[in-house]
Amino acid sequence: MSLFAKLSQPVLYQPPSLPAPTRLAAAARRILSRWPDVVADPPEHDRERLVMEMLRRLSTGDWKGARMSFVTSAARALFDAERRSRPALEPLRRFYCGEIEASDSRTFLAAMMSVYLGSYDPGATHTVALARSLAKVRQRLDTRSRLLVDEVPEVLDPHKGAAALGSLMSQMDDPWQGLRDLHLLSPQAPGIMDFAHIAFVDRLAPRLDQPAEIDRLLRWLKPDGHEPRASGAGEAIEALLMPWRDRDPSPHLQHDLITRIVGYYGDPRVRGHAGAWSSVSDELLTILLRWLTGANIRFFLEVVSAVEDSHMWAPREKFWLTLYNQKRVDAAWVAFSDAGAALARRKAGNRTIPFGRQTAGGNRSGTCLLILKIGGKIVVEGSSNYKIHIFDERNPRAPKLYQHSYDCDVIRRISGAQAKMHLGHWEGWVLERI
Repeated sequence: MSLFAKLSQPVLYQPPSLPAPTRLAAAARRILSRWPDVVADPPEHDRERLVMEMLRRLSTGDWKGARMSFVTSAARALFDAERRSRPALEPLRRFYCGEIEASDSRTFLAAMMSVYLGSYDPGATHTVALARSLAKVRQRLDTRSRLLVDEVPEVLDPHKGAAALGSLMSQMDDPWQGLRDLHLLSPQAPGIMDFAHIAFVDRLAPRLDQPAEIDRLLRWLKPDGHEPRASGAGEAIEALLMPWRDRDPSPHLQHDLITRIVGYYGDPRVRGHAGAWSSVSDELLTILLRWLTGANIRFFLEVVSAVEDSHMWAPREKFWLTLYNQKRVDAAWVAFSDAGAALARRKAGNRTIPFGRQTAGGNRSGTCLLILKIGGKIVVEGSSNYKIHIFDERNPRAPKLYQHSYDCDVIRRISGAQAKMHLGHWEGWVLERI
């Protein structure tokens, strides 16, 4: 008799009356949707204890009081990245594989299928061992696992399973729902889905200049009602930017890419090389930064134009857009006044365009700022009658881009700046100094 047969000794009791099958099915769907994993993911601080206790019980044959939940949680810890290759734990890994082959407990087999998928690493020793044991008991698997294996037999291939899933995903209009229809209820789970995601992105990459393919990848990265995918996000962002190294997308497509990528993973100018941005190459990140620069300039001009009634504003708008279109502006950031920020939020709608705040009060409370990096210069443009200020980037007191707040009066008093009102041939004055 296997261990799990011993842990499942029958107890005689009077069964309760059950609700109607349709109600049970609906309840089951709700539970699986919210808690799709059959194995609890133990907290990191408990994992070593669980594995050591399981190893002790194996070595002493002491299974008194052992619960199935303990055994399956210990399996999750045993096959995690830190422990699945530890030589001292090999007897325990062999024990679990042996129990898979001996057990007729569908609960245990479902748990081990989940552990296999969650720890999948193509060609790794533990993946090969788990796949071999699960394949031997394929007909004894729980219903959900068996349906998955029937639909995608390659899922039990320890070398090509993830690639096969990635290939299937590339044929699905909605990979998230398509995987759930195949009984993979946690498409964002680690393990096999990390590698399937990369395979999917690689297959899509040559077609990511097409709006429909871009939308398909973006919907996969952030399904409705779910958090954005974290694992492999950098690779997906790179694939989305790769087609635009030598050309620009249409304004509408560029807007969609900016809005959704930055909406999912934050503004890389503010977050720095954190999260998804840590694995995006500088070459490709520069493309997105250039788009964000243009978005900031256009958004600033759009908002300020809505409140400025001066005849002097139109030439200022034309001048800064011309510089950007000539690719002379390296970076841009915006700081809106309270009123400007309120208007910006209304105009932004579903766009994700982060900005700073301009905090000076008094007669400068309505001033909005556009901070530009142009070559070795930092240029500060302001609304109303605020002077243009030009700083040498090496000036330690020069305003820095991407700050949360700026005080336009403080900027005005920084020494070392060249400043000019928007009078006379001010455009030529700027061009001479940048």
